[in-house]
Formats: sequence, structure tokens, C-alpha cells
Amino acid sequence: MRLLLIDPDARFRSLIRHHVSCEWPAAKFVSHHPVANGLLPPEFLAQGFDAVLLGHAWPGGEGLAWLQDFAARPGFAPVIFFASRTDDETARRARVFGAFGVVGRERVDHAGLVELMREASRMQQRALANWRVSPQATASRRFGTAHIPGYRCVRRLAGGSVSQLYLAESEALGALVVVKVTPSLRDESGVDQSFERFVQEYEIACKLRHANIVHCHELGVADDHAYLSMEYFPDGDLRRRMRAGVTAEEALALTIQIARALHALHHAGALHRDLKPGNVLMRGPHRVALSDFGLAKHLALELEITDPGLIFGTPHYMSPEQGHGQEVDQRTDIYSLGIILYEMLVGERPYSDPNPMAIIYKHRNAPIPRLPEPLRLLQPVVEKLLAKLPEDRYASASEAEAALYAALLQLKGIAA
Repeated sequence: MRLLLIDPDARFRSLIRHHVSCEWPAAKFVSHHPVANGLLPPEFLAQGFDAVLLGHAWPGGEGLAWLQDFAARPGFAPVIFFASRTDDETARRARVFGAFGVVGRERVDHAGLVELMREASRMQQRALANWRVSPQATASRRFGTAHIPGYRCVRRLAGGSVSQLYLAESEALGALVVVKVTPSLRDESGVDQSFERFVQEYEIACKLRHANIVHCHELGVADDHAYLSMEYFPDGDLRRRMRAGVTAEEALALTIQIARALHALHHAGALHRDLKPGNVLMRGPHRVALSDFGLAKHLALELEITDPGLIFGTPHYMSPEQGHGQEVDQRTDIYSLGIILYEMLVGERPYSDPNPMAIIYKHRNAPIPRLPEPLRLLQPVVEKLLAKLPEDRYASASEAEAALYAALLQLKGIAA
């Protein structure tokens, strides 16, 4: 029994868990706080759940409106609605709006709730069994030219020459995820570099269960394609967050979180090598998660999946040594961190040019730009992050984090 429980009252959620666990001791619950977490994404159908248990009201929201929304989504799981009483007007409207059943909240009828859930689960399993053999289900599992079971493709998000990103719903997780898909292609040596990168990205993310690093769920192969299922971020990336406007204090706070993620990554023996706003994803407006380790380099791996001296990454965020194909260490990511901080503070990158090679030249030879006068106290930190020589930068991400935190305290002191 897998249940999605939507109600802001922790005591009521515990009560429902108790009722359910008496009948199904191994039942699995996912709680959704409607005030803290907001509406469920419109693409979500709760197909990984036997039933959805929905409260009737909360500050600033009404369960009936959510019920109407769910009922309008074809294929959504059965909804059991909790009204104050089973004979009040809210209960009557819930039945009209499409609730599978209504339970009184003031005095929960244990036997009635258990029977409702048992019937809802039977209906959901029959509906899923019929759907899985339908042409619609077959089409929904198509991710480009790959057929991936267990996932319902919602839409394509982005893509490039190597891989494609899709928004999907995972039946196993009961959640929306991002599925990254790439064709399996072997080079002359017989090595599939795309798959090697997928394996590395999965291993790095799984090893680093960190609050500021994206969570990866599954690595698999289907129809000569490798795929990687990972956490979905509806709030987008740092680039979108920057377009909405970032204060100096917010910029420092976000950069500190990225530095923490880099510290965890470097401590695990890996470099990111492609740090940029598009690879920093947002968990809400104030929390970040580092993603995309496809170009990461694990220092302990004997297998080298890039050619020596190859320049790769994004020129605007590339350290001088990386841009010239030289050996890099963790200080290359610290330089990229400085570029991101500068861009958040000023609203533009420190070095720009229509010619990518000209940008690479500027990283090594152009002077470090000065911050505007109101931000001048942060100039020493930026100078240290963006030093041309690696030995002149912060020696580690934790050292950079400490300097950024001190600068944030100083900025807050001045602002106060």
C-alpha cells in the first residue's frame, strides 16, 4: 500500500498513519504539506500510489479546489477526501467533484477508512493494468527513440548533441523526475564514453548524499540507450533565479551553498569542471543543488574518458588553466565559483566576447574587473576566487566557503 497524504496538520497525518498501519504494517507514506510545498505539479498523476488522502482545508487553501484539479487530470489516482463530517456540505460537494470516498475528520471511522482504501487500491491497480497494455501507455514510455518501462514521458525539457532531458513520472517513486537519455555508442577502442560518463555521474551523485547536490535515482539501459533518472527541480536553475534579481546578500548565501557542494565533491575525489549557473538547480528561491557531473573527473579512476589536452566546458566559466588544456585540480572549480559570484553581484560576466577563444584569452590575460562602489568590500574575495594562477586562489572549497561567510557577515553588519 503506497499513499500520498496531503494535509498540513502533523498530528492528523500521524493519526491516519496509525489507522492505516494497523491494517497494512508495511504501508509506505509520502506526505505533502500544501502550505509549505504548494500545489502538486500539473503534470503529476500520482500513478505510483494506491490512493491520495486529501484534507479539506488549510490556511490560504481549500481541499475542494485541489480535488477539482485532480479530478480534471485523466488517469489521476483515486482521492479519499477528509471532510469535517460525512454529512456536511463540504462532504456532499466532494462527492460531486469526484472524490472516490469521503471520511469524517472529526471522528475517523477505522473500518470505513480501511474498506475505502482497499477498494481504491483495487480500482487503481485495475486501471493501471489496463493502461499498461494500451497504445497510450506504449507511447508514453517513448523517450525519443528509446522505450523506457516504468516511466511516463511528460515532455522533452532540453537536449544537445550528446543527451536529451525529459520530464517524466516514475511509477516506482511516485514522483516527477528528470530522465537523461543518450544513445549507446562505442569508439574504436570499444569503450562507450557516453555510458561511462553516465555511470560516473550516477556514482558521484549517489555517493554524495548532500543537501546541495542533486539526487540520482536510477541508472539503466533500454533500446541501445543509457538513461539516468534524477531529481526534478520545478523552480529551474540559478540562471532563472538570477533573472528574477539577486541581492548581494543572497548572492553570497547561494555561493556559500555551492562551495559546500564543491567541498563534498572534492572530498570524494572528483572535480566538476563544468560549473555554471545552468548546472546549479534551485530547491525553492534560497536553496541550491549542484548537478550535471557528466564532465566531472574522478581523480581515482584509471579510465580516462576524455582525451588529454582536450578543452571542454563553457568558456565564460572556465579557469585559465582549463581553457588552455592544462592540468587542473580543485582550484579550477573555485575559479568558476568566482565567475558565478561576480555575475550574481554585477549582473554580467566578467569577460565577454563573441569569439569563445577571445574569452579564454581574457581569462588568462585581462585584469579582474572592479566591483561597483557599493560592493567594493567584496573585491578581495572576488580577487582571490578569480586569481589567474591556481596557487593564488583559495586552496580549497571549504576555505572559500569560510571567506564567503565572513564577507556575508561583514556585509550584513554594514547593512545593519
